[in-house]
Formats: sequence, C-alpha cells, structure tokens
Amino acid sequence: MRVEIERWLTGRKSLLTIPVVLVLIAGVWGWLLQPPQPDINAGGTPRIQAQWRKLLPLRAALQNVGIDEQQTQVFSPIDLPVTGAALMDWRPIGRGGEMQLAVDWQAVPALFSWLARCGMRATAFSMQPENQALRLILQLEAEDAP
Repeated sequence: MRVEIERWLTGRKSLLTIPVVLVLIAGVWGWLLQPPQPDINAGGTPRIQAQWRKLLPLRAALQNVGIDEQQTQVFSPIDLPVTGAALMDWRPIGRGGEMQLAVDWQAVPALFSWLARCGMRATAFSMQPENQALRLILQLEAEDAP
C-alpha cells in the first residue's frame, strides 16, 4: 500500500494531484459551512405578506356569511308570485317537473330569480311566441336532489 502512495506523490503527478485534492477538500468544506438559504415561497416579500393580511379577514367573513333562512321560499307551481306569468301546465316528475307558463318578456328574469330563491334549478327551457305573450316550458329540478 505504501508503494502506491509513494508512486502517486513522486514526480510530475504530485504537482497535479496535491492541488486538485486541496481544491476538492476546500470546496466540500465551504459547501458544508454555507448557511442554509431561506425558502423563497415560505414567507414571501413584505408586499405579498401585506396582501395576505388583507385577504384573510375577507375570507373569514365570507365563510361566516350564511344563507338567510327567511330568503328561501317554498316552491309552489300553483301560486306564482311573479306578475306577468300564468301557469298553463304542471307535470311533476320526481323532485322536479315540467312547467309550462304564459309569460311576458319582462317577467322572465323575475321568474328565474324566484325559482332560485325556492331552491329550484332549470335544467332545460324553451320559449315560443304565442299571441301577445311567450310560452315558456321549463324542466325543473330541486337543487338538493341527487
């Protein structure tokens, strides 16, 4: 074993081997003593932190806001509270049904908002002109239906 070490350290090879080994040792030593770099995504810049401080209270307030129980209404196709809409036909199917109405054009947005307050979702609809009004055919389904 001693012969092999002496062979590496004699002559021209030693002039190259010793500096290379010293540079490698210094590089490893410097790499091990280097302080750890802060994680860029952990804290972010102060500007981003300030934006998060503004958004988090808004998120908490949004989660605390619930649906008012008084705003929800009971769905009854016979008793329409929308002026300008008259029931022509109602066919119940499961948790919904098909509703045919004679409506004025101005009553259509109010009708859809009433359906939303009642917890009914229009899965399909069609409109056809009929005399002085529109014939509106709605396929309805309860929102909590599976």
